[in-house]
Amino acid sequence: MTEAPARKTVALVAALAAALAFPARGGAAQAAGGLDSAEVAPRHARAGGGLVLTLPASARALGAADATAAASPDEWALFAAPAQLAGLGAVAAGVATEAYLASTRLSAAAVAIPALGGTVGVGATVLDYGSIEEVASSMPGVDGSLTGRRYSAQESAVLLGYGRTIATRLRVGAALELLSTRVADLTASAVAGSASLGWTASSGWAVAAGLSHAGRDVVLGLTRGALPLTESATIVAPALRARGWALHPMLDARNVRGAGWSASGAVEAEWFRNGKGLTLRSGYTWRGYANDRWPVSLGFGAALGRIAFDYAAERFPTIGQLTHRVGIRYARAVSSPP
Repeated sequence: MTEAPARKTVALVAALAAALAFPARGGAAQAAGGLDSAEVAPRHARAGGGLVLTLPASARALGAADATAAASPDEWALFAAPAQLAGLGAVAAGVATEAYLASTRLSAAAVAIPALGGTVGVGATVLDYGSIEEVASSMPGVDGSLTGRRYSAQESAVLLGYGRTIATRLRVGAALELLSTRVADLTASAVAGSASLGWTASSGWAVAAGLSHAGRDVVLGLTRGALPLTESATIVAPALRARGWALHPMLDARNVRGAGWSASGAVEAEWFRNGKGLTLRSGYTWRGYANDRWPVSLGFGAALGRIAFDYAAERFPTIGQLTHRVGIRYARAVSSPP
């Protein structure tokens, strides 16, 4: 087996991972098709990093266009607005998974525990890019043979957060994020932080603002990637009630460094009776940058006592793929409308 084919295989895996991780800068086909190991310059190329930090962690957030930062709190607030953890008065835990683009898989888990005068949250999210087999060829353009080796890529983040109420209806929170990236034999890590504020008026209006994923660049091989520093603001209107349903309109605006501005509008409609509940979610996102994600978000949830199930669908028209995210959560306190 020659060394050059192995390098080229690693380069193609890196190109695929980079294209998925940095969608604002080009498509996977263009990157994978145009990269050759001989074309990599001996310096750090600029790119973006930390895609896993920008994706909605829960099925609830995905179904509501990721506009839930100021909505009723759950353990998933750790990823979007740690200040909202302060609104949890009992232990809560959740897991979610989705067969994402091509052979990739996105999974996450979170636990929130009241402690230290507030609520502590611990969670993790993983974006697994899958793997490819290595093919060795002594000459360019000639079919090679399988070597039995496989190359894979993965991006993950572990979060530790805390939220606390410091004044009447005012909440603050912060989270520490440990990011890890692996592409074939290359690895990189970074430390980032997020902070947010949340406030709920006596009239029912709720607002939240945050600064997320602040940290130093990720350096992977010859690529330097800036973390997706994100500024966000969310507002939720008082619930509109009719025939046992509570409708929660919400708006979210955010700016992601290296990508641009986006704005989302969503509605979460909840029905609860005797410990049983049904939730319908829908949203629309306007993005000021190129993105393959369909702007419409759809999802639903069902609760029975302390257990809740959530589902959301995500469509990518350019590649004709529809993905499905499912989640299960447990709350020591029986679910009820906010």
